Amino acid sequence: MPARSTLECLAIGSFDPVRLSRFWSTVLGAQQLEQDDDGVRLGYPGLNDFFLDFYRVPDREPRPHRLHLDVFGGDRRDELVQVALDAGAVHLDIGQGDVPWVVLGDPEDYAFRVMPQRRWYRDTGPIAGIPIDADDVPAANAFWREAFDWVADDENIFRHPSGYGPLIAFTEPVEPKRGKNPMHLDLRVAPGQDYEAELARLLGLGARRLQHNWGELNWTVLVDPGNNEFCLLRPITAG
Repeated sequence: MPARSTLECLAIGSFDPVRLSRFWSTVLGAQQLEQDDDGVRLGYPGLNDFFLDFYRVPDREPRPHRLHLDVFGGDRRDELVQVALDAGAVHLDIGQGDVPWVVLGDPEDYAFRVMPQRRWYRDTGPIAGIPIDADDVPAANAFWREAFDWVADDENIFRHPSGYGPLIAFTEPVEPKRGKNPMHLDLRVAPGQDYEAELARLLGLGARRLQHNWGELNWTVLVDPGNNEFCLLRPITAG
């Protein structure tokens, strides 16, 4: 059986990728790996094949966003909140009420949560989870179980095949989608695998092509059955 595509990164649209990546590097303890005119790549502590990519955009949809980060605070929750505030975050009131986590906004108004200690956050690293709103949660779960190499448990919580790293879960939407997600997942076709065959496989699982006017791209922008965009990147070739 051909190898499934791998989840290469969480891509985050940014007006100023250098500034925003510097903030998240401070909060997560993540190292900058690459920087060019289009964006910045941060490594994920403890993993060598999952990244945070900050790419430049001229505009984007405002909050609420369908993806957000749950940062692992644990017993250091309040300390980490202060680190984030000192780096440029602000407190946000999104109607959360009396909850055990703290809601903050980063320097570009992406909301995120600093989470307390929970048993299921074991071995997540600095990002406890990436919740993703989906218009059809069962369909999104069924699609992603077959689409990529991350492993789902009985409750449809996805995790890196090593057993380490952030948890991904599809959740009921807070409100209707208003435009293209400024955060999305990027899949990379496995080395040696045929790109067109993998694209056809994902389309057969229920993805659809996103119609856009961005010109010719070296990747394909798709939409999953939960109505969330993701990109399929070509395999990395030697040399």
